[in-house]
Amino acid sequence: MRQKRNAVKRKRYGTEGQVSIFVVLALAIFLLGFVGFAVDMTNLWFHRQMAQGAADAACQAGIMNVLVPTATQGFTPGVAFDCMTTAPNDPNPAANPPAPSPCRYATLNGYNGAGLISGTESNQVAVSFPPSVPGYTPPPGSIATWPFLRVDVVDRVRLYFAPLITRQNTSDVRAFAECGLQLAKAPIPIIILNPSCEHALQNSGSAKVTIVGGPNKSIQVNSYNQTCAAGMTNSPGCPVGSVGGCPAPSNAAIDLCQGGPTFTGSTMGVFGAPGQPVSGFYTGPTGTYQSPSSPIWDPYALTPAPTPPVIVDPPITIARYGEFGCPDQTGANGTPCGSFQGPLGGCCHYHPGRYTQPIVVENHTAIFEPGIYYIEPTSYPNEAKANCGRPGTGCVSGPVGNTCYYDFFVAQNGVVRPSDPNLAPGDGSLGTMFYLTGPRTGPQPYGSSFFGANAGKYGGRTVDQYNTSLVTCPGGTPPPPQLNIPAAVDGNVLVGPCTMGGNYYPYDPLGPVRGLLFFQDRRNDYMNGQASMQGGGGLVLSGNLYFHNCRPDNDSGAACADPLTGYNAFLQLQGTPSGGTFVLGNITADQMNLAGNSPISMQLNPNAIYYILKATLIR
Repeated sequence: MRQKRNAVKRKRYGTEGQVSIFVVLALAIFLLGFVGFAVDMTNLWFHRQMAQGAADAACQAGIMNVLVPTATQGFTPGVAFDCMTTAPNDPNPAANPPAPSPCRYATLNGYNGAGLISGTESNQVAVSFPPSVPGYTPPPGSIATWPFLRVDVVDRVRLYFAPLITRQNTSDVRAFAECGLQLAKAPIPIIILNPSCEHALQNSGSAKVTIVGGPNKSIQVNSYNQTCAAGMTNSPGCPVGSVGGCPAPSNAAIDLCQGGPTFTGSTMGVFGAPGQPVSGFYTGPTGTYQSPSSPIWDPYALTPAPTPPVIVDPPITIARYGEFGCPDQTGANGTPCGSFQGPLGGCCHYHPGRYTQPIVVENHTAIFEPGIYYIEPTSYPNEAKANCGRPGTGCVSGPVGNTCYYDFFVAQNGVVRPSDPNLAPGDGSLGTMFYLTGPRTGPQPYGSSFFGANAGKYGGRTVDQYNTSLVTCPGGTPPPPQLNIPAAVDGNVLVGPCTMGGNYYPYDPLGPVRGLLFFQDRRNDYMNGQASMQGGGGLVLSGNLYFHNCRPDNDSGAACADPLTGYNAFLQLQGTPSGGTFVLGNITADQMNLAGNSPISMQLNPNAIYYILKATLIR
């Protein structure tokens, strides 16, 4: 019996440990599978992050081109596409034809969008334009036809361990990004809107432009031009320098030393070239030069053109010296004043309304009652013609002729001033807005505004100086002492309306501020009908200047046409030794040429709030 029990016992000992081996093997296989899945899942997670980054970059590039069209964007807003059929492998914007900008940025982030291939590492990038995004209110359709853009990225990732169980060699990782155009409140700098022009902002003379106060950014040039979007000379290329210290020397081209809300320096931004500061650029410790710098959208795109006033060709009356604020003690003998033959010892007194002939001020003084002056000439007599202003080099499709046409024409010895709003209240807005249009058809379809080199001079007359304390709206913030505007000035003075709110006035939480002073018809792409303003005997403009060509078939601020047919308006602003030029307000123009050989001083308001359209990554 004892031997039998021992035999059984020995047999039990012979099988002992086999289960443990199977358990260890099972655990090892499980752990190996777990590690394998962990490696695959970690790889998928990293690819998910990469795909999301590519989708975000592509989405932001695309919506920026919806906001600011460029010649190299490579797609049409509203038309969905994928990168497989649109030159996906070339991230160079100069490629012919260029790949769509979302595809280029996806490629730069590792996703060429060449299309999905079964069982093989590959990827797909698709762009669409959804009509809505939950939780986000689009801006008005008149200014944003396609307010949203979506990018979907599918990354087919290779698996290493999972196929042992799933028998799938790849797994798809998906990411998407949605971007939109959103309205936002912001103070604005001087904005040069043309998205492609070479020398969109140009100093073609030896003028020194000094900007005082305003927001942190004083100047924004939206042109993506890689040759030279902002230049200081007429020569090809882009003369560059370095950020100079303060105070700026007398030969500075752009002086931002006292720009910004603290008057300690502000920034100039350029979307394209040059990457280095333009020659003669100076700013203080709180300012800088930025390139590339994101474009700023047209702040007046929501502003409709005014309705033509009911009163057509209102009478131009005579105001004797002292009447209604007339500053002219001697008048101009024999000079026509409307239907009158020369104001003797006084001024021509203009009233708001619709004018079917240009307003011409020459050899006499004119005062303007508050209100809207809708100037729509049916023709241009010789008295409303002059040599043309010049846009920046490379900005227009053809040469500008020697003769240009003007709705508002201040010529030799012409002086323009505001009337006294207490004695001639007009529409009660305390200022004037000049809307500049034209026949719209025929050989001279449009005109603009002109101040000649000898405008603002008195020509032997005795004209009182203008008290510059009146350039500020009652209750508003006066010009800062850093602007160095004299207490009284000679020459031409015009002030914009003060009424807060409405279509033509910004909002300033600290008090009323001057609104639009000059508003040029957006349909005006006529090269011989653009603005030219020279200092002459002195020029003070208190209000905002808007010269923008957009949608020639529409008076509203709808989305602009292609850059080849839009953005052709320009402003030539010139200082002359005989008088200072002061602009108290902002300037928005497609192109701006600074000229002459005298200082041009500008004050920007950091508190004036406008609605601007911004390109935003939503989610």
